[in-house]
Amino acid sequence: MFSIRRSIKTINNIRLVGFICTAAVLFPVQAMADAEEYDALVIEARAGNTKPLLKYFQAQEAQKALTAEQVADWLQVSSWANNDQETLRVWQRYRGQVDIPARGQVAVARVLRNEQKWDQSLTVWENVLLAEPENADARTGWIMTLADARRNEEALTEATKWQQQEPGPDRDALVAYVYQSQGKNWDALLAASQAQVGDPQNKSAKSTMVGVLAANRISGPALQLSDNLAATDPIKRRLELDAAAQIVRAAYTPTRNEAERFIVADRALERYDQLLAAWTPLPDAQADIRRARTDRIGALVIRKRNAEAIAEYEALDAQAPVPSYAKRWIATAYLNQQQPAKAEALLMSIYYPTGPLPQTPLSPEDEQELFFARIDNENFEAAKIQVDDYIKKSPYLRRIYGSPTLQPNDNWLSGQMMLSQYYIATNDLPAAEKQAEHLARTGSGNQGLRITYASVLEARGLPRKAEVELKLAEVLEPSNLELERQQAYVALDLQEWKQADELTDDVIARSPDDTSTLRLARIRDVHKMAELRINGYQGISSDSPVSGKHDFTINSAIYSPPINDNWRLFTGFNFATGEFEEGKGISRDLAAGAEWTSRDYWAEMEVSGRNYGDGQKIGGRLSGWHDFNDNWRVGGSAERLSRNTPLRALRNNVSANGGDAYIRWYQNERREYSLSVAGSHFSDGNDRIEYGLSGKERLWTKPRFTLDFIPAISGSVNSKEDVLYYNPKQDFTIVPGLSAEHVLYRLYDTVWTQQLTAGVGSYWQQDHGTGVVTQLGYGQRIQWNHVVDGGLMLTWDKRPYDGKRERNIAIAFDLNVRF
Repeated sequence: MFSIRRSIKTINNIRLVGFICTAAVLFPVQAMADAEEYDALVIEARAGNTKPLLKYFQAQEAQKALTAEQVADWLQVSSWANNDQETLRVWQRYRGQVDIPARGQVAVARVLRNEQKWDQSLTVWENVLLAEPENADARTGWIMTLADARRNEEALTEATKWQQQEPGPDRDALVAYVYQSQGKNWDALLAASQAQVGDPQNKSAKSTMVGVLAANRISGPALQLSDNLAATDPIKRRLELDAAAQIVRAAYTPTRNEAERFIVADRALERYDQLLAAWTPLPDAQADIRRARTDRIGALVIRKRNAEAIAEYEALDAQAPVPSYAKRWIATAYLNQQQPAKAEALLMSIYYPTGPLPQTPLSPEDEQELFFARIDNENFEAAKIQVDDYIKKSPYLRRIYGSPTLQPNDNWLSGQMMLSQYYIATNDLPAAEKQAEHLARTGSGNQGLRITYASVLEARGLPRKAEVELKLAEVLEPSNLELERQQAYVALDLQEWKQADELTDDVIARSPDDTSTLRLARIRDVHKMAELRINGYQGISSDSPVSGKHDFTINSAIYSPPINDNWRLFTGFNFATGEFEEGKGISRDLAAGAEWTSRDYWAEMEVSGRNYGDGQKIGGRLSGWHDFNDNWRVGGSAERLSRNTPLRALRNNVSANGGDAYIRWYQNERREYSLSVAGSHFSDGNDRIEYGLSGKERLWTKPRFTLDFIPAISGSVNSKEDVLYYNPKQDFTIVPGLSAEHVLYRLYDTVWTQQLTAGVGSYWQQDHGTGVVTQLGYGQRIQWNHVVDGGLMLTWDKRPYDGKRERNIAIAFDLNVRF
């Protein structure tokens, strides 16, 4: 940022032009030098080539001592050439030998000021003023040096006194400089404006106005006023950088839609490209080039060119440390690139560079930035400590200076919302719902609170309740982007396909490259993909009379992308084989059908060709369910040549037709129960009725671990006993079990988990008594980018069949792929 304290050397250049003009007339003609030659050297020095005249003085000094006038000329010219060290050397050599005229002392005072030797500079200025009290340049330099030396009261007193004695733009500009040196930018702006109004063409007033505008971050007008500066001038370059940085800051200002921010960011990038192209050949512009590249990162991040921004940051950081403001941009880029570990480490290096305590107190924006980086990085312990500390130091009400009454504290609300997000991230959804509902009910005028509450309801599998909350939130601002995104997610859950498309299309049109929008678009795109489903079972060691030895089962289906939103066509192939006492059983199915989905409904119709035993027959299936609300669902199916017919029955040319019905009660992700009943009529005359009750009760939840109680009760009744397949007259099973899931790795939409199941229960069979049932299972599952979901589980169980305990070891697998 350009400072009002401009380069002192540049000020010397501007002011010494007048002295050199005078020197061209006043330089005495030396007895040992030709007057015309000396005048030519002076004219050449005035044109910018000072070396010949300086060499002349050095040569003369070697021959004899210089006169006071010569020493003054030498001091002026070396100062004008920005050769501060030579100026000081000449001053130190001759100050006690000759009485140096005022113009030479003025040059020395300026050089001492350049070197920030304030007291020495003030001493020289005061000597000049004693000799020439009316010397305006000396008085100006003296007051400016007082300001530089932080003798604020004295500098302001002298400047205002002179301004009152001799009003004019030069005095107003001096007052502006004094104010600016004290950090009083608005006072400086007022004084500089008065100087500018008094004489718009006054160079001192104009130069001061440029600096004050830049200090107040009014960079565009400052750049326009600097038209007298060359494009290669360092001051002009800094003003160009300030103006471009102002465009970058404007790109971060909230707008009606993302496209407007992109337009501003593109303007900034175009300007930086022009500046970098113009400055690259300039050897003295390297620092400005680095700053331009650094500030340009902000525009790249706004424009979602995150990979390019990260590459530029890493290149700059390899050369020298990058400023903290640019690191914040890169932290955002890392999060957008799904690299939360790097984002958190970068923010920690900014806020906590030396230890557990922050270098400076964090602003609310800094707190939220670091908190969400930790949440995305799943550093939950640090996130909880941070949010607890933030809430502790953010009371509900706070005192505002000058107000006799306590005022609501925005930081308190930020802390409460952060706590809600922590509960969601750590899978503590009951706490998240309680917290979010309390905030939404007590802050009904805050749309964001109601949207957050709806998102928690959706995460708990309650989309209809979420839909109601979003409708209430819609009253406040119907076009809110976050509201529309959440409504689109809920519409997808409710199978409101047209509504989901309309909402998603609007969000994409308004914020096409926003990370949240890209995620929503991805979910919608996945829904519109084709789908492959595969599941199967491979026996390893089995004595079961139901599945046989060396049993293998695979079921597969391929679904088309949605047709007219509600329909999908599918085809599938099923295969099963197993070895029994009477021989090997094989079943092959080739199926085709259609799926229909709509709000609250799902149905599937299938026609299949089944090859088993000694023949091939045509089968069919009709399945469906209906949701009454978020909690209750009823469903069922009817089949000709049921897929649930035991393979051993098919091996012996016995088929079955059947149907089933079920009712499911779902409270939330932690509790649900299902009651089912099924009936089958076998071609050998046997009628079977099966029933079951299963459920889930969450026992323990941690961010990466869940433990569920899974009770299961089932039984069956058959009308015939003497058949060629396992067919107990009546049986009953009860197996309470536990199911644990542990997250091994998780990064956004990529999740790798392991599962462990165990159960011990009892099996009763008519005429054979009761026996123990034991079950164990271990498996792993991978979910990737919403398009791959696959798992593998090794199972072991031991249970009685007809009074004899049999052991079964098998591998179960399933895979769901969208493409």
